[in-house]
Amino acid sequence: MAQPFSGVRVVEVGGTVAAAGATKGLSDYGATVTVVEPGAGDEVRRLGPFPGDRPHLDRGAFHLALNTGKRSVVLDHTSPSGLEVLVALAAESDLVLLHLPPEEARRVLDAIARLDDSGPTTVTLAVHGVDGPFAGRQENDLTLFAWSNRMFRHSFDGQEPLRYSAQVATLQWASTATAVAAAAIWGRRHDGVRRAIDVGGVESLAGNVDNWFVPWSFTGADTPRPAGLSRVAYPAGLLRATDGYVSFFAANEPFFSRLCKGIGHPEFATDPRFTDPAQKPAHFDEFMGHIREYLATRTRNEVFLDLQSHGVMVAPVLDVAESFEDAQVVARGSFVRVQQPGVGEHTLAGAPFRLEGAWSLAPAPALGEHTFEVLSELGYSADEQIALFRAGVAG
Repeated sequence: MAQPFSGVRVVEVGGTVAAAGATKGLSDYGATVTVVEPGAGDEVRRLGPFPGDRPHLDRGAFHLALNTGKRSVVLDHTSPSGLEVLVALAAESDLVLLHLPPEEARRVLDAIARLDDSGPTTVTLAVHGVDGPFAGRQENDLTLFAWSNRMFRHSFDGQEPLRYSAQVATLQWASTATAVAAAAIWGRRHDGVRRAIDVGGVESLAGNVDNWFVPWSFTGADTPRPAGLSRVAYPAGLLRATDGYVSFFAANEPFFSRLCKGIGHPEFATDPRFTDPAQKPAHFDEFMGHIREYLATRTRNEVFLDLQSHGVMVAPVLDVAESFEDAQVVARGSFVRVQQPGVGEHTLAGAPFRLEGAWSLAPAPALGEHTFEVLSELGYSADEQIALFRAGVAG
């Protein structure tokens, strides 16, 4: 079975985490993705950690994870000759994805727009979109999260907001861009329309799952988020077992009755102290004392297996090493091993969804590994390639 994007040609320009993350899904599902990089390498290559804490443009963790199966071309697209090569490459491609400073992006987009109707669809990433008063602002993962209102919600009442783990916000933006790019490729093949698409980072996050626009539009207020466990709806949240935390969601029926039976107190399920909304808050400490007594003699896995057998929604909170060794993950092959030249074998996340024969993972390219291969495909002679190399345009 052919991969879904087999035969699709994509050019990525910008080399940021957002751009690399956006084209990774296309590459892993069969597209030929060519990354146009400066001679010093793209931004994503400079992000660690690095094996042995030794920086190397071909060995950074984000490069190895996000540039899987792509081709790398070193090309100075800011020069007239380099832009000419980029446009020639774009003319042979289905889609060009850009994440560049506004002036650079406009220059590239204008050049691509001069191609005839067979030219590629373009997807442009910009934190605040390509127009408006903030179009030229430079942001990072932290400020992107802050602008989107999501960080404000990621806090407890009266305390400072918290960030997600590094690059999570940016990669959510990238996921939106992947979906947009896939839709554009499908659309072009069905209606022949060449599109110019703008994917804003703040807008991508604001329209995602963790925002408060709809409740705010009805109430005009931000709903407070109290710290700690709710004394009204319990048990819900994180509670400690002997070896770490377990996530509970058992405040409502039928889970509350099942939990009461699971901890050996089925009578609590009909006790008005714990079921009457008017009385329940006053008996929080009493009920939680029984929960903590139950947890005090059990590991996370024992709690999970016991309460799951009663149909209670619980889950152990796992760290990275534990999630990698989880029985379900092992059975599904959720992580895969990749042999990377210069690095050796390392682990990456497997397919985000399963479709027989659709997904494959290949090593990330060395900087400029495919430059002269791509130039040859575009019809540049050996002498022309040497001239571009000597001029510092290609490498």
